[in-house]
Amino acid sequence: MARSLIFLSTPTSATGSMFRVILAITKGKYRREKWLETLYEERRIADALHEVPPAEDALILHRTPQYFNLNMRLTNYRYVLNARDPRDLVCNQYHWQFSHPNQLEDAAQTEQRRERVRREGIDAFALRHDNTHMLLGFFNAARKIAPEDRIFVGYAMYCLHFNETVSRMCRFIGVAPEDFDSQQRKAIAREKSEDLADNPAWIGQQWSGSDTQPGRHKAELQPDTIAALNQRYAWFLDFLRRMDDPRVAHTYD
Repeated sequence: MARSLIFLSTPTSATGSMFRVILAITKGKYRREKWLETLYEERRIADALHEVPPAEDALILHRTPQYFNLNMRLTNYRYVLNARDPRDLVCNQYHWQFSHPNQLEDAAQTEQRRERVRREGIDAFALRHDNTHMLLGFFNAARKIAPEDRIFVGYAMYCLHFNETVSRMCRFIGVAPEDFDSQQRKAIAREKSEDLADNPAWIGQQWSGSDTQPGRHKAELQPDTIAALNQRYAWFLDFLRRMDDPRVAHTYD
């Protein structure tokens, strides 16, 4: 029996791509457990705050860190942690308003919401859409999980130093890349940011507004908006600078 592996990620942070890489790396090592997805589909996602995922031999995707259960026995699991610059994250969330499905809305409600957001514009949306609660969930989990039980990979490092990020995950998970079969190598290689245009699984093939590099907020938001977000998320940007590789620390400035 092996401790289950939880992939805890902020949303819209190359989460799907990174999880596909983890699936390829761990091929045959864990069973894919859709614990959180089931709670979401049953419209009881808040129950994740007090329910406990399977602790043995499972691979679990957790991309709603505001619902991470800090009271469970954390040492029963191992963790791959991924987070993204919150200024870029909110830009993604704006664009996804116009393409990402919402199971809680009917067609008329979806169109009304999208029209409101369209009139509002990206800067007003970014200022109104405060992700502090969600980021606190990630921050508190990362601080409470024992360092030997976790690896931080990070969106910026994943995009800019893909091969090294994959190697680090392999070492943490305990898998030798030289033992990969051709299917595993192909699945991993097509997740490189420069190859995503040819990857049918990339979210950008389904929904508009996806990007492949850190720093989109600098091109999409006004300076005053960025200054306000810098102040709002200063604590999390500092956390990312300390957690991530020094080579990508500048992306959080």
